[in-house]
Amino acid sequence: MRGRFKQWPPKISINQGWVMGAIATPVFLWMVWWLWLLPVRRPQPDDGRRTHNERVTLAHPHRKTLISGIGAMATVAGGVFLLLRFRITNRNAEAADLRGADLRGADFIGADFISANLSGANLSGANLRDADLSGANLSGTDLSGANLNGANLSGADLINADLSGVNLRDADLRYANLSGADLRYSDLSGADLRYVNLSGADLNCTLLSDANLSEANLSGTLLFFINLREVLNLEPLQLEVKPSPFLCNVALPSYSKQPDVNPNRACDRMPQLLSARYDISLEEAQGIVDEARQHQWD
Repeated sequence: MRGRFKQWPPKISINQGWVMGAIATPVFLWMVWWLWLLPVRRPQPDDGRRTHNERVTLAHPHRKTLISGIGAMATVAGGVFLLLRFRITNRNAEAADLRGADLRGADFIGADFISANLSGANLSGANLRDADLSGANLSGTDLSGANLNGANLSGADLINADLSGVNLRDADLRYANLSGADLRYSDLSGADLRYVNLSGADLNCTLLSDANLSEANLSGTLLFFINLREVLNLEPLQLEVKPSPFLCNVALPSYSKQPDVNPNRACDRMPQLLSARYDISLEEAQGIVDEARQHQWD
């Protein structure tokens, strides 16, 4: 069943070391060349009339020139560094608006995307491990197959985002809006989902062991073929909100069964829901549901 949905894009890696090396090397060589060409003054013939300190200074006049030269180089290097930093900062500020950008397979480990606009961007297969995406606009973003292990997505806008097959282990998703998001086959183990909006999201085959669902909004959520026995803080009222989440072949934790909750209460509606959501035939959707229901939770 997994193979019917999943596609893995090629991975492209960005090597920032080569970029920094290309900038630093010519600057360093220019500084060495400039130091090599520093003038060297010779001692004057009336050395006998000089004091001891003056003799030392005249005996090594290049020291003075060297010191002043180093000071000049430090000034120049500092100016170059500040100029480059200013340009990089401006470039990053401009790059914060990445609406519709094609960033498939890019390497963004630990990247800073705070409050960035990535709506409609293609980040499928991207490596966003430990990236900071707090407050970012990821509405409609394709993050299928991406690695978001440990990423900070607190308060992020992920409405209708494609997160199928995404690694979100230990991710911080507090207060994030995942309304209508596709989370099929995603790994949310250990994720912080407190106060997250999962209304209308698809959690088909999603891994949620040790995920914290305290106060999460599950209205209209597709909870299909999923093990919820090891989730944290899932209250019965979260499964009885209106519109109620659609349950089909769900393993519920014992504490959430009071009042009695039928873990298969929406299996008869699930084929229509899957058919409409993923534009597949009703027969194919029925086959997916029938296949899933053959699994018995231990």
